[in-house]
Amino acid sequence: MKINNSHLHGFTLIELIMVITLTGIVSVFISTITANQMQTYIDVSVRTNLVTLAESSFRRISRDVHNAAPNSVRVSGTALEFVPIVSAGRYRSQPSELSNSNHLDFSTADTAFQVLGNFQQPPSGSQIVIYNFGWLDGSGPVAGANLYASPSTGVLSPVGSHVISPLGNNITVTNDGLNDLISFDSGVQFSFSSPNKRFYVVNGAASYLCNSTAGEIKRYSGYAIQSSQPVNASSAPLSSASSSALLLDHVESCTFNYSSDATQRFGIVTIELTLFDKGERIRLIHQIQVNNHV
Repeated sequence: MKINNSHLHGFTLIELIMVITLTGIVSVFISTITANQMQTYIDVSVRTNLVTLAESSFRRISRDVHNAAPNSVRVSGTALEFVPIVSAGRYRSQPSELSNSNHLDFSTADTAFQVLGNFQQPPSGSQIVIYNFGWLDGSGPVAGANLYASPSTGVLSPVGSHVISPLGNNITVTNDGLNDLISFDSGVQFSFSSPNKRFYVVNGAASYLCNSTAGEIKRYSGYAIQSSQPVNASSAPLSSASSSALLLDHVESCTFNYSSDATQRFGIVTIELTLFDKGERIRLIHQIQVNNHV
């Protein structure tokens, strides 16, 4: 039997090559679009992650600054320092009718005073701050009027008086009925009376330090209050701080700035931060309002 091949058709070599070529072009086109979309997605994810990290860090710094003793915030380029408040209360400023009445006397080195209400025993090594002006002159913190300075020399307040009780002068809280009693190992004369009769308990200083070489910002705390602001992590007191923790990585650069009004009742901390990761860079500026009501 003879087979008729007149109705059989196939692809020529040229047609096959054209199909393969066109398929390849379409595949490259589709893969390019897909790759660009994937890269865009990755870039957006990296930027989103950097923004999230920055915002989380800003919130943490804001909480610390808002909980700082009045006029204790100070900056030096890539370093931000403050004195955290452990607790706070109001002191008795005038005698009362109670037989155990004991008010805080600013005219002498007083050994004890009553709190308006009840008060918990502060941690060992704590100090009391009253009416910290945070005054500065050309030489730095003013003696007796700035918790970072030494006791008064007698220019602004009585000799030996200060806005902060001496380190090592232990604080003891005694249950004294409705108004607990705070006493010191030895008498303390505070420089100025607070208009609101407010006092703060502090226990050392804390700092945020930016290290662009290492690409990080670290938080240091639990070190003694210094007259000069510490800015070197490898030197005391930061190197011997009781606590240090990484706050943020991927840091390319950062600076801190602090400004206050003429009365020093309000201030602004400005943080300029640049983060870099996987070819993506973001620059953010964040401001924190500081309430220095003493």
